Amino acid sequence: MDTIMETVIKNSGSSTRRSGKIPVGGAVLIVLLGRIGDVIFTLPSVIAIKNARPDIEIDWIIEDRCADLLLDHPVISHRIVFHRSEYQSLVKKKKYREAFCLLRDLVRRVRKKKYDAVLDFQGLLKSGVLTGLARSSLKLGSPSTYGRMREGAALFSLQVPLSDPGLHLIDRHALVVRELLGDVPFTREFFLAFSEEDRIKVDDVLSHKGWGNMNSPTGLSPLILLHPFASWETRQWPMASFLETAIYFLKKGYRIGIIGGGEKSQWDLLAPFREYLEKTEKTEPDITTRMKFFLGELSLRGTGLLMTRSELVIADDSGPMHLASALGVRTLGIFGPTDPVRLGPSYPPGSRSVHLDLLCQPCMKRRCPIGTLCMTNLSPENVIREAEDLLSVPLAKQDRYD
Repeated sequence: MDTIMETVIKNSGSSTRRSGKIPVGGAVLIVLLGRIGDVIFTLPSVIAIKNARPDIEIDWIIEDRCADLLLDHPVISHRIVFHRSEYQSLVKKKKYREAFCLLRDLVRRVRKKKYDAVLDFQGLLKSGVLTGLARSSLKLGSPSTYGRMREGAALFSLQVPLSDPGLHLIDRHALVVRELLGDVPFTREFFLAFSEEDRIKVDDVLSHKGWGNMNSPTGLSPLILLHPFASWETRQWPMASFLETAIYFLKKGYRIGIIGGGEKSQWDLLAPFREYLEKTEKTEPDITTRMKFFLGELSLRGTGLLMTRSELVIADDSGPMHLASALGVRTLGIFGPTDPVRLGPSYPPGSRSVHLDLLCQPCMKRRCPIGTLCMTNLSPENVIREAEDLLSVPLAKQDRYD
């Protein structure tokens, strides 16, 4: 029986294996549209390709909500940005012609250039279709989160086999790199290009909140950031538990920043925090100066820059949790239905997850018939204990982005 690479060789018409399939000065297209965590999990593979073959030009199809992560990135030649938010807005307004034009323009940009290889790191229908439309005779797909490509994505590329179901998603993606280039060096390397504009914006936001700026002498107490939001309701640790954790560290002298995208749904969820601040405004005015909201005020890169100035980020399983971990910031991820072994914060020693060990975990379900006990039964005491232990871990990479 032919191996996957033998089949690829036949399909591509090449008589050489792996790196010989990409000529000098060749081009590779990465298909991974979003989410934040998925982009972060994929970047080490893309960096490994560029490190092994600096001559290769790498383009990336990405949605606008994550495109900030690739702006001015040294290994990316071109971003092909799909303006998903604009597309959804047009569809919602029933402006179907304009929405179709957006899709047509995306397809034209994807097909404009011939690639020596196309790599689908998402493994879903939308990435599969774009992979199928791209002009290349070599198309490989990652086994992705579930160990296989889904929604028919495997119709458009050859899935690299998964030998170990326990592999983290970063290491699953690395299998694609090795299938393409052979046994090349691979490390969990991440890079985010902060600009002077990012620094100025973060300085302005901090100054407006009375927390000085990035370059001010530290008369301020250390900062802990909370991201108490998740895209699935089953991933959401109770807001009351987040508040109890915040109060504990406030009383220990820390500043607390709550970060998020600024959607109305997030502000609604934060009602317990607002009520607490209103209650303590007169009796404990110091509390209101040491707990601030950062919702919708910063870009992804601005949020990342703020993270690098914190001592710890505590977050539900979410994109910002993975961003903090990748930046080398102490990160505590709170896990319930998702699998921390495959999807947990992935840049130790400063990253770890906290979770229960119920028989139903991990279920990978967006709805829970028994009330999400994996989250509601996870006590603030457990999270605080892990957080305090993590705060004692020295981080060599923390100052890398100063």
